[in-house]
Amino acid sequence: MQTLMILRHAKAVPWGSTPDDFSRPLSDIGEAHAQAVAHWVLREIDLPELVLCSPSQRTRETIAPLVNIAEEMEARIRFLPQIYGASLGTLVNLLDHAFAESDSVMVVGHNPGFEHLLFESISSSQRGRIRRLATGTLVVIEFEPDWAEAQGRGIIAHKTRGKKLID
Repeated sequence: MQTLMILRHAKAVPWGSTPDDFSRPLSDIGEAHAQAVAHWVLREIDLPELVLCSPSQRTRETIAPLVNIAEEMEARIRFLPQIYGASLGTLVNLLDHAFAESDSVMVVGHNPGFEHLLFESISSSQRGRIRRLATGTLVVIEFEPDWAEAQGRGIIAHKTRGKKLID
């Protein structure tokens, strides 16, 4: 079995508050949500073997709390520029390579590509379990026997959202 963890960055400051979108940091509430998700991960699931993360400011800040409380995570992260603004095809290609070397992969990035990835990864019977991929949401999808054989037929094992963990 292989596991995909899709984490959309937590709530960022509004557009226009920084020189460009890439540099937008998390808002105060986004920081709290990222912290809550990191603690949930440590309590509820196994840490991913590999993390593919957009290098944007808000994605780096979303994964930072997990690295701060589980130092071994730092060596597992790859910051990949192609995740920022990635299409579904780009994300699938990156995951094909990632799952060739790891059985549990977390991706940290942005919509709309991540929402497309989520709905294309799960079976049609699972689609009613989630309407959208809001900021600060983590969805854990399991593939039996593996990503290559069961892509598009994954089962949602867990889902959580930072907002629901603290609000």
